[in-house]
Amino acid sequence: NSLFYHQIGNVGIVGWSGAYEASALLHERGPMAEACAWLPKQPGLDVALLVGHWDKANCGATNETDVPGMYEMVRELPGCKDLDGKGRLKYLQGHTHCNVPHPHGHNGTGFMIAGQGMEGCGNYGFPIVDTTEGRVRVWHFEVVSKDGVDSYDEKLACVQQKGWRQCL
Repeated sequence: NSLFYHQIGNVGIVGWSGAYEASALLHERGPMAEACAWLPKQPGLDVALLVGHWDKANCGATNETDVPGMYEMVRELPGCKDLDGKGRLKYLQGHTHCNVPHPHGHNGTGFMIAGQGMEGCGNYGFPIVDTTEGRVRVWHFEVVSKDGVDSYDEKLACVQQKGWRQCL
């Protein structure tokens, strides 16, 4: 049950536990309001990622504290609202063990990156968030496809020999 926000390069990252009550997270002096106010004050920050576990209400999270629900509320807070208006507020979610771009109708904003080797959709892989060239892209390196084809050794060899950009 943690709450955090920090900056790595040009990316601000805001994380929370969906087990908290929304009212505790979102009130005027709450941690999400604090994080959103902090983001635009950071030099060189171009994009903010909301990072949480639950993609839907269950196991302690509610419709307000799962990632899509929190995104809907946070995007209205000062600081986050400006980033969202520029298409620079994104979210990454897990729980349902699938790798799916644009879940919950947030095309270009939300990404489910939870197929890391557990049961679920059957597609395993790892994401890379790329903020070069003035863009925000989430690349997914699939190492096991839904039909069971395993390309781990091939992908690993490519990345080791050429670097990840050459293996897209």
